[in-house]
Amino acid sequence: ARGAGMTGWQRLTKVELLLSAPIILGGIRLSVVISLATATIGSTVAAKTLGEVIIAGLLSNNLAFILQGGLIVAALAVLIYDGLSAIERYTARRMGREAA
Repeated sequence: ARGAGMTGWQRLTKVELLLSAPIILGGIRLSVVISLATATIGSTVAAKTLGEVIIAGLLSNNLAFILQGGLIVAALAVLIYDGLSAIERYTARRMGREAA
């Protein structure tokens, strides 16, 4: 790109960011799923989070509450992961490359 006479800003926006978009989206996908998993732990410090049902089930020894909360969080994590994976594959395909 430098040989084509592009400035540093043009190289960044037209070459480097486009080539790194699938990798950046992969990092975003991973961080969102980790944040969701971490948010469920917030119920241990009396915060209103997704893990409130799980903690209530643990405190009352109620397996139904634990499974209900766990399945909801797991389903949400899988949906978010798959949705962001589809976006990542779309951008990789659009760049003319296969997604990893």
